[in-house]
Amino acid sequence: MNRQYITPEDASLSVADLTRPEVIANPYPYYAALRGRGPQFGLRDYPPGTVPGQDAPHPAWVFLKYDDVAGIARDHRTFSSRDPMQEASEAPTLMLVNHDRPRHTELRGIAQQAFTPKRVEHDVAPWVASTVGSMLGSLSDGSVDFMSKFAPELPARVMTYLIGTPQEDHVLLRRWSNAFMVTSDFTAEERIQCNQEIAAYYAAAVEERYRDIDRGLTPPDDLMTAFIQAEHEGAKLTKEEVIRFCITLVVAGAETTTYLLGNLVCTLANEPQFFTMLKKDRSLVRPFIEESLRRDGPPQRLFRIATQDIQLGGADVKEGDWVAVFFAAANRDPDVFENPDAFVLSRPNINKHFTFGHGIHHCMGAGIARLEADKTINGLLDRYAEIVPGRSPMVRQTGGLLNYGLDACPVELAA
Repeated sequence: MNRQYITPEDASLSVADLTRPEVIANPYPYYAALRGRGPQFGLRDYPPGTVPGQDAPHPAWVFLKYDDVAGIARDHRTFSSRDPMQEASEAPTLMLVNHDRPRHTELRGIAQQAFTPKRVEHDVAPWVASTVGSMLGSLSDGSVDFMSKFAPELPARVMTYLIGTPQEDHVLLRRWSNAFMVTSDFTAEERIQCNQEIAAYYAAAVEERYRDIDRGLTPPDDLMTAFIQAEHEGAKLTKEEVIRFCITLVVAGAETTTYLLGNLVCTLANEPQFFTMLKKDRSLVRPFIEESLRRDGPPQRLFRIATQDIQLGGADVKEGDWVAVFFAAANRDPDVFENPDAFVLSRPNINKHFTFGHGIHHCMGAGIARLEADKTINGLLDRYAEIVPGRSPMVRQTGGLLNYGLDACPVELAA
């Protein structure tokens, strides 16, 4: 197509258009327009870690309906999570995300020992609350771009704290995760350099931790140590797997949670009745977060590869075909969620959203993301009388389809 802009009403709209900037900025009207046409083949997009301009994307089937997405996510035998495109790239392969059973079961069993409720609820939560307080305290009242002054900062700091690397390195983590997740505008050379830097950084950090343990030093109680020491039925992670677990946490947790925080504040500013409601009743904070995860959840889709021929949703998927599973489109399927584009605090089936995945690949970091969102909202409610849109418009990112989020979120904070 030679047109510079396409609308959801355009008769020639196809899944190939989903990577256009205007669609990435607001994909939901396009999902709605395409959903009724059944699955289509032809999306060419990039998995995390790959490099546009260097790696060649595979055409994929696009599934947008809730029942189809749920079926694919549950059927991990027919739809493999292995990503040969990422494996062939120069980027590190992600842990759990790109593994199938039985190895996935072993890895998840080990990782669960690191993500204990005690670690999240008792060790991390007070630190996050304190960090949010100090970060908000450093903001000036009045005009603030939340996406430059707060949203990217907190998740990166949380990752450094969780994994056990120096706090001052959180700025590096932000850049590396943005490049890896193929969302922001980087050149191919910049993405390759970032992928090399993050791999080298965690290889050195993990190597140093192993040396300290071998010398008999007591290691700090963080996720890096937990990954090194955890066992599941006698199995332990290799050093390379520990490195890749650290990388997976950073790239999956830092950028996605950044966009989650921005989307939350965007709703509070543009739909001010919710700020008033939450101010009066803090028990509504968690329902507010869940409805935001459903309606505006950052993750849009993941890829799967068919291991056999199968007919699904009217599509004849062949063995070896790539399949794009659009969790975000499922979250706005009107057959499941009434009035799906509206923000409904009392939505009765809110627990059915797919923002953290579904089936065996449900996100293990979901508790951390919810914790960051909870402490951020409560911190804003504690400190400010209201949040309203700023003088300049909010701007959605258009760098890649993987996440729905803001580049700029100017707001006015009234003390």
